[in-house]
Amino acid sequence: MVYYYLKTKPSQPITLEFLDSSGKLIRKFTSRGQERASVRADVMPSPSPSPSAQASPSPNASPTPSPGVPGTGAPTQTPPEQPQAPSGEEVQAAGQAAQERVPADAGLNRFVWNLRYPDATRFPGLILWAGDLNGPKVVPGTYQVRLTVGGETFTQSFEVRRDPRLVTTQDDFAKQFDLLMKIRDELTETHNAILQIRDVRRQVDDLVKRITGQPNSQPIINAAKSLNTKLTAIEEELYQTKNQSSQDPLNYPIRLNNRLAALAGVVESADTAPTEQSYSVYELLVTQINAQLQRMNQVMTTDLPAFNQLVRDTSVPAVIVKPPSNQ
Repeated sequence: MVYYYLKTKPSQPITLEFLDSSGKLIRKFTSRGQERASVRADVMPSPSPSPSAQASPSPNASPTPSPGVPGTGAPTQTPPEQPQAPSGEEVQAAGQAAQERVPADAGLNRFVWNLRYPDATRFPGLILWAGDLNGPKVVPGTYQVRLTVGGETFTQSFEVRRDPRLVTTQDDFAKQFDLLMKIRDELTETHNAILQIRDVRRQVDDLVKRITGQPNSQPIINAAKSLNTKLTAIEEELYQTKNQSSQDPLNYPIRLNNRLAALAGVVESADTAPTEQSYSVYELLVTQINAQLQRMNQVMTTDLPAFNQLVRDTSVPAVIVKPPSNQ
C-alpha cells in the first residue's frame, strides 16, 4: 500500500510509477480518466418500482394515455426504450479501471498495487477456461515508487519480502518469474496476432460487401474468400472461436492460447521454481504457436499483397453509389 497526502486536489492528473532497483519501470498508474471507473451508470437498467412505491394518481390529474386500439381512434403510446445493461466485459473493464486509478483527493490518499507486472494483451470476446493472463508478481527485493504531482516528483524505496515460512530461494523465485514472463509475452504475441487477423478480415469483408454486384468484382470476391479462409484457420488453431459464454469450453476443446494461459496458473500456483514438466509443456506449446504465427506471416507477406494488387488491377472505385432499395 502507498499512502500520500495532498494539500489540495490537483488540477492536473497525477501519476504513480513502480520501478525495480535499477530504476527500470514496472508499472505506471494515473488519476486520468476517473469518469471511466464507473460501470456505465448511464445505461444501467433501473429496477422496476414496487407497487407500494408507485405514486397514486391525483383526483385532478389527467388520465394517462393507454396504448391505442386499432380502429378506435384511441391515442397510441410508444413504450419507452429499455436501457441496455452493460456486458460482462464492460463490467470487468470498469472494475479493473477502478482498481488501477490513482486517487487524487485533498487529504490522505491510498493506492494498492498488486505487485504484478502488466497483464498479457486481451481481445474482445476472449473466454478462457482456467486460464491466467495476469502479469507475474515481482520477486522479493528492493523497489521504488515515484509520485508525480504538479511537475514535482517524489521517490521512495521499499522492500518486498519473502514469506519467512518459505524455504524458497531467491534463485527459485527468479526462475518462476522468468518463465511466467515468457508465457505472458507469448500470450501477448498470440493475442496481438488474433487482433491483426480480425482486423484484416474485417477490412476484407467490408470491401466485399461494398463491391458485390459491381462489374469485374467476382475475382476479388473469390480471392477474399480464400484469404479469409486461411486467416480463420490460423485463428481457430490459436483460439477457440466457438466460445460465446464462460461454460462453452465444456463443449469445445480449448486451443493453444488457453493451454498456455492454463500453464501460467500452474507455474504460479506455488512459491517454488517451475517443474521440468512445466518447462517441457511451455516449449511444446510455444513451438505449436510459433508454427501458426509463421503461417500467418506467410499469409500477410504473400497472400495479402497479392490480394491488394488484384484490387488495384481491377480498378475498384473508391466510392460506389448504389441505387436506393425499393420501399
